Amino acid sequence: MDFQIIPPTEALRPYICRYVFVRADGSTDTMTPPTDDMRFVNGKHVQPLLPNYGSFIFMRNAVVEVAGKQSSELMLLGANQTTLGLTTVCGWFEGMMMDFQPGGMHALLGIDLQQLAGQVLSVSEYADEGLGYCDRIFKSTPRSEDIASLLDAFFLGRLPKTEDYNYTRICRVVAACDQAEGAVSAADMASVACLGERQFLRVFRQYVGIAPKQFIRLRRFHRTVQDMQQQSAQGRTIDLLATVLRHGYYDLSHAALEFQQMGCVSPGQFRMLGIPLSDDFSVFFA
Repeated sequence: MDFQIIPPTEALRPYICRYVFVRADGSTDTMTPPTDDMRFVNGKHVQPLLPNYGSFIFMRNAVVEVAGKQSSELMLLGANQTTLGLTTVCGWFEGMMMDFQPGGMHALLGIDLQQLAGQVLSVSEYADEGLGYCDRIFKSTPRSEDIASLLDAFFLGRLPKTEDYNYTRICRVVAACDQAEGAVSAADMASVACLGERQFLRVFRQYVGIAPKQFIRLRRFHRTVQDMQQQSAQGRTIDLLATVLRHGYYDLSHAALEFQQMGCVSPGQFRMLGIPLSDDFSVFFA
């Protein structure tokens, strides 16, 4: 399986993490490894998608199944807090996934993430003319670089005409959470946003799709995953205990519980399986 990562144009990076393109070649037989590999179920390829703040997924030459929902169209995923299985039928397929930054989907598309949280919608179900255009881009454009260029142009046209003050507040809160060394409360986050706590909770759910406490857990999980990926990419042995302590877990048991809830496996299994197509693209499949 081959991956290609194309960053969005600089103006879009506060809103969109990256465009990830994937291609798998071969017949069903050659694509199906031993049955103890959890990424393959009954001859179908299952690519786990880690929790995120909203995504687009499109596959060519495959019917995609996410959270029990099948579609051959562009699919929108709301913010979710557990690993989802992206299932495709092999032979070959080509696909693209893009993750949004926290609040990015709302800022660019006006989608209320609280209403979309945990859901999967096809473009026709969401009934947005612009997203229908994106679906046509995927279906008619063969080169990933051209797709990325066309998506850049589309989303640049969706940039807010004036400053979105609530999105600016969300960005400040996310930066403060990432820089904090200790625990961060919803009251702390509301103070950074310069909003009352009740108003902040409403705005945060609307833009990010999950509650602040859940966001803190998810952000910690992502940082731990990214650290493990960087250690692997540098050829270092991953010290699980040191890694989880560095990112705010109390001990390995605490980390194992949250990895089971969000990643469906323990940290050790996660490291060995090299699971994610995630908020930060995994080097494990490289």
